Amino acid sequence: MIQSLIAETVGRAVALPGKTIRFVLSEALTYLTEEIDLTGVLLTGVDLNRIVATLDVNAVIEKIDLNMLLETVDLNALLETVDLNAVLDSVDLPRLLARLDLDALLADLDLDALLDRVDVDALLDGVDISSMVRGASTTVTTEMITDVRGGSERADDAVENLVGRMLRRKTRDE
Repeated sequence: MIQSLIAETVGRAVALPGKTIRFVLSEALTYLTEEIDLTGVLLTGVDLNRIVATLDVNAVIEKIDLNMLLETVDLNALLETVDLNAVLDSVDLPRLLARLDLDALLADLDLDALLDRVDVDALLDGVDISSMVRGASTTVTTEMITDVRGGSERADDAVENLVGRMLRRKTRDE
């Protein structure tokens, strides 16, 4: 029993300095973190440029999960800040059109499907066929009258020349 009492007393005596040291360190760290501006101390005491110069930026970038990062980006909000008119004003349209392969574009175009979407009745409802026929008729009639008048004038001239020769009249040119 004396041996166990001695062992217990020695164990407490040895543990006491360890507990004391832990307590003192804990209090010191609490004081340092609560009372001292460690950020200010680090910024004034540490050469951040020297630390950054030693970083392997490519290795850091490789560890970044871009998909996760992009999921947090609100693209609609970002696009609202873009002035599309300014972007479009800077586009060289002739150069852009020269790069297009119109043959390939038209080869992929399904004209039948496109024409199926056209409402022909609505298209014809907007056309005034009567005025088109009237306009075409007026043009044809005007051309016919002009042709008939020209033919009549030529026939009058031919008859006048014939009568003038028969009556041996002098022509206007003489």
